[in-house]
Amino acid sequence: MGRRRRQPSSPSPAAEHPLEDDDLLREIILRLPPQPPYLLRASLVGKRWRQIATDPKFLRRFRVHHRKPPLLGDFSYEDGRLSFRSTLDLPYRIPPDHFSLQVNGRVPWRLVDCRHGRVLLINSEMRQVIVWDPLTGDRSLLSPPPAFDDMHTAAVLCAAGEQGHAHGACHSSPFKVVVVDICEHGDETVVFVSVYSSETGVWSDLLSTTLASMGIAVDRR
Repeated sequence: MGRRRRQPSSPSPAAEHPLEDDDLLREIILRLPPQPPYLLRASLVGKRWRQIATDPKFLRRFRVHHRKPPLLGDFSYEDGRLSFRSTLDLPYRIPPDHFSLQVNGRVPWRLVDCRHGRVLLINSEMRQVIVWDPLTGDRSLLSPPPAFDDMHTAAVLCAAGEQGHAHGACHSSPFKVVVVDICEHGDETVVFVSVYSSETGVWSDLLSTTLASMGIAVDRR
């Protein structure tokens, strides 16, 4: 009885490199630090990396994962010009003129808030508020309710209502502006507040509360 010849075994396919798995690659890129240079460098590796790093769904996951957006720089206001100072290192430092806003320098504007990607200036003399989005260049000029004799301070807030929203790309989201005024009567101080909604385009009814004057200072946010 003859011996059965063994068939030669076919060579096993080469094991797939882990980075060839798109799902695994997304999880790796997701855990990069939130500062802009890291995603930029990842997008330059190759076409697959670029498609993942620039995909809107992935960028939403990236913001939700890191929650707190990175600090790109800060603003200062002087002589009618709003100036930007980048806090990023070279070569990723943003030029100062990249974010600039010209306002009427003959009247006293005050820079009072910078939050959720928007900048807020108020002018008590002209009774006006400017909400500016540096990324898109959009600027809203608002007039507070007539009951406000003065504006001591204000704040701008993202008003996005979708579940899981992570601040970082709020220029596409609605916003709210909170304006505060005070009126002193003897030993008491009355604080007035009104809230503007960009969704409705109107200011809320005035809210007020009475506080003891001693120790109360409403000047900055």
